Amino acid sequence: MTGQMPDEFELNGESFSLVGLKGQGLYKPEDFGIIPYYSCTACWRGYLMKYIFNKNQLILDELLVNVNEPPEINGVQPQQGNSLFKYHYKNLNLKTVFTGRVLLAKDFIDSMYVHMGFQRPMAFKIVLGLEIKKGEIVLFQDLSKQMEERRKKDLYKGAQPNSNSTKDIENWIEKTFSLDFD
Repeated sequence: MTGQMPDEFELNGESFSLVGLKGQGLYKPEDFGIIPYYSCTACWRGYLMKYIFNKNQLILDELLVNVNEPPEINGVQPQQGNSLFKYHYKNLNLKTVFTGRVLLAKDFIDSMYVHMGFQRPMAFKIVLGLEIKKGEIVLFQDLSKQMEERRKKDLYKGAQPNSNSTKDIENWIEKTFSLDFD
């Protein structure tokens, strides 16, 4: 298996990876009648979302997706994609109604790469926690120091199953493909 490509968020001109998610209201391809398929092991979901914050409002800006018959979304026709994604929607300008928390990260620590699912928040030097209500940021926290402390305490936490038992392996795989966080 391969580490998965995360959705991307642009905040204050910087690009961050989505590494944690609790809440509802982020778009999914199914919201547009799209049933994606995967084309590589680095993106089993078959899609990648790119969000931006514009005047504190969370907006879906781009969608890269593998689908056979792409529909128009918000008046935008898909363009031909790249080798990983068949189609690319740009400038979607769709406000979200997301309510919940996201963890956004950048500056990945290469030595902490896990060859399965999404990367752990603690594997990044910079981690931000944002509380969002109906698409607007209501709380912003820099969690970078906390992640550094977690690394000092247990660098390998979550990097592998607790044991070789089938149950532990299955639970670990499920957790690595989830963005749920504590």
